[in-house]
Amino acid sequence: IVNGQLIGSSGINAEYGEEIMYFVLFALLLSVSYAAAPKREFYVDWENDRFVKDGATFQYASAGMHYFRIPPQYWENRISAAKSAGLNAVQTYVAWNMHEPEPGKYDFNDMLDLIGFIKAVQAYDMVLILRVGPYICAEWNFGGLPPWLLSYPNMQVRTQNEDFMAAMKRWFDVLLPLIKPHLYANGGPIIMVQVENEYGSFGCDHEYISRIYTMMHDTLGDDIVYFTTDGPAGVHCGSLNTTQVLTTIDFGTASDAAALFAKLRKYQPHGPNVNSELYTGWLDHWGHKHSTRGSGKLGKAVDALLGLGASANLYMWHGGTNFGLTSGAQKVDFWPNPTSYDYDAPQSESGDVKLDKYWAIRNVTSRYFPGNKMPVPIPWPRLTGISLKPTLKGYLIDHMTLLGSHKLPLTMEQMGVFKGLAAYQHTLEKPIVNKTVQIDGVHDRAYVLADGIFVQVVKRESEVNFTVSASKTITIIVENMGYIGFSKAMLDYSAEYKGIKGVSVDGMAIEMWEHFAIDIENLSTISNGPNGTTSLEQNRLEYSRNGKKLLERGPAVFVETVTLQYDQLKDTFVNITRAWSKGYLIVNGQLIGRYWPDAGPQYTLFVPGVYLVEGLNSFTLIELQSANLTIEKSVYLTDKPYIDGPYNKTA
Repeated sequence: IVNGQLIGSSGINAEYGEEIMYFVLFALLLSVSYAAAPKREFYVDWENDRFVKDGATFQYASAGMHYFRIPPQYWENRISAAKSAGLNAVQTYVAWNMHEPEPGKYDFNDMLDLIGFIKAVQAYDMVLILRVGPYICAEWNFGGLPPWLLSYPNMQVRTQNEDFMAAMKRWFDVLLPLIKPHLYANGGPIIMVQVENEYGSFGCDHEYISRIYTMMHDTLGDDIVYFTTDGPAGVHCGSLNTTQVLTTIDFGTASDAAALFAKLRKYQPHGPNVNSELYTGWLDHWGHKHSTRGSGKLGKAVDALLGLGASANLYMWHGGTNFGLTSGAQKVDFWPNPTSYDYDAPQSESGDVKLDKYWAIRNVTSRYFPGNKMPVPIPWPRLTGISLKPTLKGYLIDHMTLLGSHKLPLTMEQMGVFKGLAAYQHTLEKPIVNKTVQIDGVHDRAYVLADGIFVQVVKRESEVNFTVSASKTITIIVENMGYIGFSKAMLDYSAEYKGIKGVSVDGMAIEMWEHFAIDIENLSTISNGPNGTTSLEQNRLEYSRNGKKLLERGPAVFVETVTLQYDQLKDTFVNITRAWSKGYLIVNGQLIGRYWPDAGPQYTLFVPGVYLVEGLNSFTLIELQSANLTIEKSVYLTDKPYIDGPYNKTA
C-alpha cells in the first residue's frame, strides 16, 4: 500500500523481512505526509469583525470553570455537563500562587495538572480560553499572585516594579513553554490567551500591559489570539487598543449588551465582540447573605449576546470549591470569601446541574449551535446520615514552632508565614493585674491568651481595649483570613500585611516577642495536650464571645474517626452547626477549608468522595473559639448543601 493505494501482495522471505518492514514504514510515512490535514488556524478577522477558525466564522459560548477548584477526577464530569448544555468552549484562569508556592519551586500535580485539564477539554472537542494573568482576581487568595511576593521590601505588584517583573518572567518562562504545544495551531485546544486581567480597575500603565504581552508573544508567537478584559469603565486603561491584542469586556445579565458593545466600538472600531464574564451568579462573603441570580435573565442575556454575533463566557458555569486556604478577600471593610465557590452557577459546587439555569442556557444554544444530542446530567449519589462526635485532642498553644525572637512584633510576611496561623508570645518580667491591653494593627483576627488561658478575640474590623491579669505570659495567635485580591487595595500594604504591629499595656509598648509558626495541616494527628484534657466539661470557662464560652486554653484540635465501606465512598457535605464557632476542617489529612457558623451563610463544606477511604476516616476540626459538645448532631454528614443560612455581620 502506497499513499492509500493497494499495489499488490507478496510472500515475504524471512531473509528479506527486515528490508520489507522498512519499506512499509517508509510508505506509511509518505502516506501521512501527503494526506496531512490542512494547517489549523484561529485568528481575528478585524475587517469583518469576527473570529475565524479553520477558514470559517466562529462564535463561542464558553463554560467558566477553574481546574484548581475541582478534583481532577471530576474534570470530565464538569466539562461534559457544559458540553451537554450546548457550550462549545471552556475558559479557565491559571493560578500562579498555586503553581509556585515558593520562589522557584513549581507544582503541576493532581489538582494543578494544567496539561491534564487542557487535554480533558480537548477530549470533548471543545476549545479553551486560557487566562494566565499573572493576576486573576477570581476571589482567590491575593488574586492568584503568590503572597511570598510581599516579602520583597520594595514590592509593588501589578506594576513595572522590577522585582515583580522579574518574578513574573521567571514564572512565564516555566508556564508558557508548557502550554505552547497545546495551542490550537499546534494541535491543541487553546485558541486565546489573556494578557493581565481587569487591569483597568487597578491602574493605567499601558507600558506595563505591553511588557506582559511581549513576554507572552516572545514564547507563544503569532499563532494565538491575545486579549484583555475589563468592565466597561476600565477599558481605556486596561487594554492596548491595537490589532495585536483584542479588547473584550465583562458585564452582567441585567446590562444592555448592544449599548455596551456600541460604546466599545468607539474605542475599538473593529473586531469581534466578546463578553468575557457574563455573570451567572455572584460571589459570597462571610457574614453576608448568600448571592443568587435568576435563570430568566440569564437565558435572555445569552440569547442577546449570541444574537448580536458576539461570543460569551459564562462566569461561572461551575464555581467549585476554595479548598485549603485559597479563598481571598475584598477591600470593603475587609470582607473575606467563604470556602464554597458555588457562585449560584448552573452547575453547583458538587456537580449537580441546576435545571432552571441549565435549560435556560441549553434552549438558547440549541438554536445557535444545533445538533446537541447529549443527555442531561443526572445527580451523583451522596453519603448522608452519619453523625460525628469529635473529641478534644489538644491545644494549638502546645504545638507552636519557634521561629525566633524580636524586639517588636514582625508581620507574618516578615516571619515567612504566608497562610494560616502564626503566634506571638511575651514573657512578663512581673505580674500585671487588671491592666488595659491594646493590640495594634490586628490583621486579620487575634486570639489572646493570658498565662495560657483564652481571654479575648480581637477582630480586624473593630480593634478593642480589654483588661488582662497575668503573671507569666501573653500569647497572641493571629489568623490570616485571606489576602485582598481586587483593586488598588492590593498596593496598600498598611492593609495587606498579616499579623500585628504592636502591643501596649496601660499605654506602654511591650517589647521582646517570641515568634511562632503553627502548621495547621499537620495537626490532625496530635495526641492529647500536656494536661491530658479530653472533654471540655472538665473545666468551666469564664470568658465568652457571641454568647459562647471560649475554649479554656485557646484554639484546639478535635478529632473523630469513622469507618466507611467501599460503597460509602461518595461525595458528601459536612454540616458544622452553630455548636461550633470558627475554624478549619481536615479530612484524612486533606485541608478542606474554613468553616464559620458564627458568621454564616455557609454551614456545610463539600467533601469529594475521592477524599474518603475504605476503612478508617479521620475528620479533624481545628476550632478557634468555642465548641459545645453536649449538642447532639453538632457535626454530621449530609447529602444537601447549606450555604444560604443565617448570617451575622458582627461575628
